[in-house]
Amino acid sequence: GNYKAQYAALKDKLHQFKENKFIVWTGAALVEKDTNAEEGKRAREFFDWVKKSWDEPGDNIFVWDLFELETEGGVFLKGEYAAAPDDSHPNEAFCKNAAPLFAKRIVDVIEGRGDSGSLTGK
Repeated sequence: GNYKAQYAALKDKLHQFKENKFIVWTGAALVEKDTNAEEGKRAREFFDWVKKSWDEPGDNIFVWDLFELETEGGVFLKGEYAAAPDDSHPNEAFCKNAAPLFAKRIVDVIEGRGDSGSLTGK
């Protein structure tokens, strides 16, 4: 509930700058050792809410879905994407794949496809 209130306040603030476009990332995923299935599920539910309810078509705020890229539909940072088995930071290979996807998302937003383009950049 507190996160939703914070996001509502963030949205109100960003809407004050209508001439600007903002890209908000979903949060990063954790490796299984750093969390549990219940927490991971809550994170996924929250980011689904961000994408489906909080993000409004036609405004100046857009989402880039890092969580989906890191989890591929799961609730944990995939092991092959982790810097180490007990490290929730993404490794170099993941970052090399994700960076162009983020750049594509930026281009989509700039060129007016922010509400219709892929949230992951794929």
